[in-house]
Amino acid sequence: MRSTGAALAALAAGLLLAGCATPPSPPQGMGPTEAREALLRVLPRGLDDRAGWATDLYAALAAQALPATAENLCAVVAVTEQESGFRADPAVPGLPAIAWKEIERRADAAHVPMFAVRGALALSSGNGRSYAERIDAVQTERQLSEVFEDFIGRVPLGRTFLADRNPVRTGGPMQVSIAFAEAQVKQRPYPYE
Repeated sequence: MRSTGAALAALAAGLLLAGCATPPSPPQGMGPTEAREALLRVLPRGLDDRAGWATDLYAALAAQALPATAENLCAVVAVTEQESGFRADPAVPGLPAIAWKEIERRADAAHVPMFAVRGALALSSGNGRSYAERIDAVQTERQLSEVFEDFIGRVPLGRTFLADRNPVRTGGPMQVSIAFAEAQVKQRPYPYE
């Protein structure tokens, strides 16, 4: 009897330890319909196209293989609200000054005199305004990136010397690194299946 009791105790202890050693299963997320309904409950009431936002936020989690748990849904809504106010291309206060400071820093680092940079940016762009005027008028990162892309496409050897030097390093208000986004696309090409 003693050996049977000892064997059962050893077996129970072994099972207990095995249970503790087994990694917990990942949290199960909600399905698409349930997740979108949950998102609709927490998205700001006055938001335009709430259903579209709910679909896109769920798709973003699914694309990254993140479970649509209540915690993840609330986190993505909170961060989106904080970073962009649910605007796809929000204005950035003081962006022209930030852009000029970066242009000057890069010119200095490349040992290019600022008068030469200003001369190049005084060229007329496709819309008739100079590149400098357009920089002075930008309000969003998208607008600044468009000015830069237009500039490198028009100046001699622009694509050769400037194509990988776009000062806008993030994609929109969420400050997603463009390098990160490009790496994600290489790993998992769009559309996600």
